[in-house]
Amino acid sequence: MAMSQEIDLECYSCSPDKKVLHEVLHSGKKLVVRCTLCQATHQAEPADRTPMARLKVVVSDYDQSYVRWFEVGVDERLRVRDEMIVENGSIDAVRITAIELSDGVRATEAVAETIRAVWAQKIDKVVVKIAVHTGGITRSHKVPFDGEKEFVVGHEEQLGKIVRVKVRGGPVLDRAGQSAKAKDVGRVYVKGSRGNERYRSAHPRARKSEFRR
Repeated sequence: MAMSQEIDLECYSCSPDKKVLHEVLHSGKKLVVRCTLCQATHQAEPADRTPMARLKVVVSDYDQSYVRWFEVGVDERLRVRDEMIVENGSIDAVRITAIELSDGVRATEAVAETIRAVWAQKIDKVVVKIAVHTGGITRSHKVPFDGEKEFVVGHEEQLGKIVRVKVRGGPVLDRAGQSAKAKDVGRVYVKGSRGNERYRSAHPRARKSEFRR
């Protein structure tokens, strides 16, 4: 689960003269906060200064990686699967996938001052692999989605009806009504019909498949 902190601040968008509750998305030199009333995101000065650790974050964004930096209190504990905000010209939501300690050992959780580097996956915008089975042929598509997009087994999408969803590092969902968010999905399996393939894949592939539903 993501680390959660809330504070009262004026919101430049909906409440410039009265403090309202904000969720803290990032607690570096300046806070990145989101108003709980209007959902506007902005920066704010922290109420007090605590010793900070500046951590290297290697962000995986589908088929490329880049380095960002994240500031956090030295005694704050980070865990694999924590979600956080990193900045470098843009604000990206990421999920921690690995933690490396100062001595090179990998850990599933650690106090910030003992961490050398963090690996994370971008989750606000993700590319989902979709396998569409139509007339004995399966075509693979790579389609960008908002990380919060829900894929529900049994629902109709533009490419066809969702019949299975493979959760990354987890089970295959195949019962009607089961769902997973795009940021958690490894692959979506769809039963398509001839003529409704509306998305274009950057690298289309077609093969005979045992995929049946």
